[in-house]
Amino acid sequence: MGLLDLSRAFYFSVNLQGAAREGARHGAWFNTAARTNNFLDDNDIMSAVNAGLNGAGLTANLQAAGGCLNGTDGNSFNNKPYQASAFPASTQQVNAYICYTYPGAVFQTGSKVTPPTDNSWRLGDINVSLLMNFGLITPLIQGLFGNGINIAYNEHFTIQGKP
Repeated sequence: MGLLDLSRAFYFSVNLQGAAREGARHGAWFNTAARTNNFLDDNDIMSAVNAGLNGAGLTANLQAAGGCLNGTDGNSFNNKPYQASAFPASTQQVNAYICYTYPGAVFQTGSKVTPPTDNSWRLGDINVSLLMNFGLITPLIQGLFGNGINIAYNEHFTIQGKP
């Protein structure tokens, strides 16, 4: 029975990793003809993330406040480990955090409502973090770990562009 939980955890972690990567890749894409980053905004990135999670039957909830996560070990650039409060309270839920770093890593912002109309974000950074409270189903494993295990994936991509 424990293998059932481990298999499910692996399945969901692979889906989280793929969805985080797809969201970050989608946001970093540069439209050469228009010379803009058409998809560098919260809605387009979340559409890509949720399309990646669709096969697992999950939907991520964008956490608008505080999109840039700080690690609990003093790492300030969106890397694990994260505070327990960043994870969803209930099982089988996914919290999404999107953080945009201006070129030169001077300033970070946790929200972009609209994509930029020019090439000004070239060589900036986009980070998509997906945090899930994975729900265990077997009583033996629940006895060892509780009702859920926190799973987290994040992807950093450099925002593409042409000089």
